[in-house]
Amino acid sequence: VEMAGAGQPFYMPLLFPAGNLIAMAKIKPEEKAPKPQASASLDLIGNLTSICAATRSWVLALFCIYYLYDGYDYPGFGAAKTFELSWMKPIIIRDLVGTAIIAGFWDWLLYFSPLKERLEAFKFNKVYPSTQQILHDVFWTFSASLTAALVEIVTCWCWCNGYFYYSSKSLLDAPIWNLFWIITITHWRVPHFYLIHRMMHPWKSDYFPDVGRFLYKWVHSLHHKSYNPTAFSGTNMHPVESTLYYTAALICIPFGCHPTIFVGCIIDCAVGAWLGHDGFQWPGSGDFFHQLHHQHFDCNYGAMHVPLDQWFGTYIGSKDDLKKIWGKKAKTAGRKFNETQCKVHPQ
Repeated sequence: VEMAGAGQPFYMPLLFPAGNLIAMAKIKPEEKAPKPQASASLDLIGNLTSICAATRSWVLALFCIYYLYDGYDYPGFGAAKTFELSWMKPIIIRDLVGTAIIAGFWDWLLYFSPLKERLEAFKFNKVYPSTQQILHDVFWTFSASLTAALVEIVTCWCWCNGYFYYSSKSLLDAPIWNLFWIITITHWRVPHFYLIHRMMHPWKSDYFPDVGRFLYKWVHSLHHKSYNPTAFSGTNMHPVESTLYYTAALICIPFGCHPTIFVGCIIDCAVGAWLGHDGFQWPGSGDFFHQLHHQHFDCNYGAMHVPLDQWFGTYIGSKDDLKKIWGKKAKTAGRKFNETQCKVHPQ
């Protein structure tokens, strides 16, 4: 079977978590994990994996809009003309419950369940995170889910008051157009992630004031306290950062996309971050490309789907590559220097 991403078959995101559980059950005693590797960009199979993951996010959005509501009762279809708790509360509760089910279940499975010892060989960082880190990450991830709900609530209000528009309530009125946006959700949101993420790390520029260093110290460093990430680390963010992060969903708004695509992007931002930070290679869902960012800080700011790190010279495949990126500035890169700005959790 062709493998991609974290080592999973390309179709596996559509079967999550059943496929992962089956693979975990097949692990043999004393089985050794392959050495994890990162690449600067995705190959064909990797892109197919991304398409399947984006489709999964959209299916969840379909559930949120059409199963949790009757017909066209979703607030963005008309009920959100004024800010009222009656329609805002279900969105908030849905996001908090979804966070608990997905991130909570996945962290429990990998870090606390009876399968913990069986999966130990597949952990990127063999040291397990402290209780202090886990509690910290749980709090801030639930906080981030509140900002995700806020972005959706404001967007529903904008739809209903004519500030935003969607071309039709029916997905079948423009099936090819909708399909294109659905399967490429992760691809079109990744440049947004690179931009805001790179902005919040030190710029190390000789020509401009280092705004990134300021943002890192006061905003993004909260995320990097989790040097050894778990699923709950994925959206462990300062409210400023999490709000910016979830505004990736607004990219589709000027194109009149269906609300399921907007909500699908919010879900993709959340689930992609949770699973990508889980700290395990397949049969976990961890992203070693981003794991290197958490280990070495000043690199791999985006994702492989759109290889902006490769194009802008910020990609590394190992710690030694930091010197190639930063040259004489390498002394101000990496974990040791960043801990002067951000004290990580004890291991």
